[in-house]
Amino acid sequence: MDFKKAELICTGSELISGKINRYVPLFSGRLGELGFRIAREHSVGDDLNAVAGMIKCALKNADLVLTCGGLGATFDDVTRQAAALALGRRLAYSKYAEQILKADYGMKELPANACAGAVSKAYGHSAGGGPAGLFGGQTANFKNQCLIIDGAKMAKNANGTAFGQIVTSGRKMLVILPGPRNEWEPMFDAFISDEIREFFKVKEGTVKTLRLKIAGLWEAQAETLLRPVMRKFKHADYTILAGPYTAEFSFTVKGKNARASSKKISAIEKACRRVLKDSVYGSGDETLEGTVGRLLEAKGATLSAAESCTGGALGSALTDVPGSSGYFMGGVTAYSNRVKERLLGVGRKTILKHGAVSGECAAEMAEGAKRLFKTDYAVAVTGIAGPGGGTEEKPVGLVHFAVTGPGGKTRRFTGNFRRTRTFIKRCAVNAALDALRKIIQ
Repeated sequence: MDFKKAELICTGSELISGKINRYVPLFSGRLGELGFRIAREHSVGDDLNAVAGMIKCALKNADLVLTCGGLGATFDDVTRQAAALALGRRLAYSKYAEQILKADYGMKELPANACAGAVSKAYGHSAGGGPAGLFGGQTANFKNQCLIIDGAKMAKNANGTAFGQIVTSGRKMLVILPGPRNEWEPMFDAFISDEIREFFKVKEGTVKTLRLKIAGLWEAQAETLLRPVMRKFKHADYTILAGPYTAEFSFTVKGKNARASSKKISAIEKACRRVLKDSVYGSGDETLEGTVGRLLEAKGATLSAAESCTGGALGSALTDVPGSSGYFMGGVTAYSNRVKERLLGVGRKTILKHGAVSGECAAEMAEGAKRLFKTDYAVAVTGIAGPGGGTEEKPVGLVHFAVTGPGGKTRRFTGNFRRTRTFIKRCAVNAALDALRKIIQ
């Protein structure tokens, strides 16, 4: 597929001193649907010349350049000045922007070079609810927010004080966005995407992307199964993303019209599902815990959990889903053998003979949770998350699971995971959810 080229520039000194930038997949998904592929992503510190140089370089290489961050009202927010420098355009003070900020924040005058704490007292803003909450105790220049690049289109910010800006030059477009996700996402979805579509003459529906969500397979396993599909449908663009005992397979197609692109994407989806079978649990923004919840709701069934090595992470994932109180009755974090025995009724002989990390123990934990909470289904997890505690017989990453359901039948299975303690725990959560999904449906 012939994509136009985009580059993303994320600004902020924190991005080059320890903070992980997780914005690329968010932008990639949105831009893919507009017919763009991110060719490069850059993280740049809060330095005027460095940001300007990066914008200049990106505009030479890409059709569309997006900057994210550096539009606040403090001394280190230099992106709009850097963009003007890179484009050779002046910054003009916008009375319209001033009127919007005054109306939004109940100000008679915009404060310049004022302490945000003082602004809070003067204008009645609390932390997180207006200008003061955005800047803590730093010195803030709100008039800086009203500087607009000559010829730029403004994009109103529904959740902050920084306006987005769109500048076009020849066949190129520069989009300047605020850094916080709750600010740029609504701005992009409500306004920016339409501007990109109109400028680059992208017809509605001609570019379509679908993300298939996969569980129970590692990235390499999923790729092996999907390779014949990718060879057969060469006209599409493919991406596979690894997760903890999960994977995400995305494909984008382009057609002459919406009907043609829908036909193409439907054919690829059918072929993918055919080879992946029940490893596909959903698409788009669906989650494993959401899928399990939906299946329980459809059956009018309830669930409980007994956890050891996951330390409550499974229950936390299940309750991340709105409405989960309708089917998830509760869980027990039975980290010690004493709790396993006293609360869940695991036999002392079972632990002495097989150990706390065993299929036998997991089965009795699940059955104990089912009795305790009087649920239709119960799931149990017990394992060795590491980094210590492993043996040759029971290495770090070994996890035993059990699911018991209506009729009293208990199923047991085992997982072997690697890497860090946190990753092993998340793999165990996803494996438990995937087992529940397959058993319930």
